[in-house]
This record gives sequence, structure tokens and C-alpha cells, in this order.
Amino acid sequence: MSLKVKNLAFSINESLLFENLDFEIGKNKVGLITGTSGIGKSSLLNVLSGLLKPDNGSIICNDIILNNENVFVEPENRNIGYVFQDFALFPHINAEKNIKYAISKDLINFYNEVIISLKLKDHLKKMPFELSGGQKQRVSIARAILMKPSLLLLDEPFSNLDSENIKSAQNLLLLVLEKLKIPCILVSHDTSNLEALDIAQIINLN
Repeated sequence: MSLKVKNLAFSINESLLFENLDFEIGKNKVGLITGTSGIGKSSLLNVLSGLLKPDNGSIICNDIILNNENVFVEPENRNIGYVFQDFALFPHINAEKNIKYAISKDLINFYNEVIISLKLKDHLKKMPFELSGGQKQRVSIARAILMKPSLLLLDEPFSNLDSENIKSAQNLLLLVLEKLKIPCILVSHDTSNLEALDIAQIINLN
């Protein structure tokens, strides 16, 4: 399994954010998107997920064409686990139901390990408005993992976590990438705490 991006370009209101973007992230590997604020890092994740359409280029995940000049797979059909910067939790259901919203039957037995690793056991019955920023972030990570994605997209996934929770979340992420044999793309403004992830490729948008 791998993610292959070729000649990708995207603009907003005729303002070009990136073009001629080429990279490949293999299974179990993590790619890091870097660049100054407003350069288009989150937009790139949204293009990969299908939430935004690129101007041109191709996106192939696990030999399945998600986007090219003739094909555009809708986001709900891409099987991508996405941890948004604003968490994107459903406000009307509790943490446990958010996590299990799209859980794969193949990972039901992995649920408890994920909950324990992310220290969420005592927060499962809380509604999103009752959770701290860090707890919401961990709920979002758990939800993305347990859907058994073909690709993980993480937008500032550790920004609200303390050092202990960052370490636990990264250890879990490494376990998941190995277990599912999938690639991961990560956006992070702070690269000083990513050593454990062994970044395979840096995608610099500057």
C-alpha cells in the first residue's frame, strides 16, 4: 500500500497555492507537510481527502485512482481517516459514539487498546462540549484509526496534547501503521516532537 501524488496543483480564487507537486509515501511510512502559515498545508490534506478538487494532477492510493483528469472519487468513498485541526466531532453524540461512528468490524477487538493508549476510558460518556481540547483531539485520533482507513491524514494532531499524551499517541500511531500497512500524511507546526515517527519524507510547500 502506498500514496502516489503526481503533478498536483491547486489554487483558490486564482491564487496558486501549490503546483507540480510530486511525492510518494509507502506503507507504514509517515510524510510530513511543512511550510509557513497560510501556504496551503491544510488545503493539501483537503485535496488528498477529496474535500477540495485540484486543478490538475493525479492521486493514487493503494493502486486505486482517487483523482486524475478523468476520475474523481468523492470523499465518502475514499476510506481516508482524517484528523481535522478543529476535531470535527459530532456535537450531538458522546465521545464513545463519535469514536465508534464508522468503526470497522475488523478492528472491534482493537478498540480497548486504542482507548487505553489514548487515555480515554474515563471520558467516553462525555459530550464533545464537556471535553478539553486535548481530549477532543484524542477522540478524533481514535475515530480515524478505528475506521480501518487506507490512508491517515493528520492535521496538527498533537497540538493540544502534553508530552506524555504525545508519546502515547505517537506509539499508537506507529502500531496502527504497522498493523494496517498504510501510509500517513502529517501536518505539524512543531517538528521537535516527531522524532519517534521517523519521518520518511518531507513535503515542503514553501
